[in-house]
Amino acid sequence: MLSRAQRQRSLVGVIAAMALVNLVYGITFPLLALVLDGQGISKTMIGLNTIVQAAATLVVSPLAPGLLLRFNPARLMQWSALVMAGLFILAGWFPNVWFWFPLRFIIGALTTMLWVSSESVINELVDEHWRGRVIGIYSSAGAAGFALGPLLLIFTGSEGLLPFIATSVMTLLVAIPLFWVKTSTATHEPEAGTGLWKVIRLAPAIMLANIVYASAVESISTFFPLFALQLGVAEQTALSLMTVIGLGGMVLILPLSWLADRVNRLSMLLACVLLTMVMLLLMPALVRIPVISGIFAFAFGGISGMIYALGLVLIGVRFRGRLLAIATTAYTACWGTGAIIGPMLVGAGMDWLGGEHMAMIIFMIYLAYLPWPVSLIIRGRHRNEITQYGANNGNEGI
Repeated sequence: MLSRAQRQRSLVGVIAAMALVNLVYGITFPLLALVLDGQGISKTMIGLNTIVQAAATLVVSPLAPGLLLRFNPARLMQWSALVMAGLFILAGWFPNVWFWFPLRFIIGALTTMLWVSSESVINELVDEHWRGRVIGIYSSAGAAGFALGPLLLIFTGSEGLLPFIATSVMTLLVAIPLFWVKTSTATHEPEAGTGLWKVIRLAPAIMLANIVYASAVESISTFFPLFALQLGVAEQTALSLMTVIGLGGMVLILPLSWLADRVNRLSMLLACVLLTMVMLLLMPALVRIPVISGIFAFAFGGISGMIYALGLVLIGVRFRGRLLAIATTAYTACWGTGAIIGPMLVGAGMDWLGGEHMAMIIFMIYLAYLPWPVSLIIRGRHRNEITQYGANNGNEGI
């Protein structure tokens, strides 16, 4: 049993883990895309190179519950961060698209373990009445990591070894709080016959929301600089706007998470999806307008980022004990699925329709998901209080 001080230090460490995960995505996706684009690599190939990093999530996720049961989650997070720091240097030494395929797969596998471990630990540590706010802080730290990536590129540029060295150093600095985490090897055994697919079927709306959000956010992380350049926006300005998107997620998620503890979360999820879709339609016009583009990017980051945070809150409420580690792993696997689908579809769509159509392609991905939460609310399921797995409350389809 951890003391209160140990729990607080562990929460800080776990929150740092989420920041590190998003730092990796926030810098590697735009950096490697810019490097490859400068080499004349097609956007379709850039998308394929990106999804290899995400595909590792699907390979590692089924193994993660067993690893969490066998090894200390804190040690898994610490070693993942240290190895990643070395791999970033290796990527800078060999800037070749074919070499980056296996390298990015390994980085994706390590990021997955860091992510699954942190989400499993945080949902075990937080009390129910603080769940929304703590996970809001957790998601806010993730947005800060995402914002830090493009900001780092503004100072280092995308050429040469310097941005890769800076990424490695930043990874080591952000990883320091991981060594404060105190956990023991998981003691909960999974229920017989319970796997990732069963958990996904128990909460499909939550899982699908994460697939769609990951499709969108990883496509934006990869292609937004190229999308902005196509619209006549300078590279530095595009990277600045990506940083502001991350800052919006970091700041706005905090009050939105406070609100999530007081309103129906499914209805709030639908509202965030609808607002995100409207903002995607406005994106091509607004990113070209000084000042307004920054305000728009800030709001977009907070509102769209809340989709992920709400899903994680609902996972923590919906599942308990033996199923929680599996549910968080399934949630991460859904992210990996979306991170594969998004860059692949958006990259091919941009080659076909033109780079300026990125936002519209992402809008269509959200549109495909929209009937699911709408149908749940029409049937009145949002009126039921979501409780943990096993309760007979009619929430099996959420």
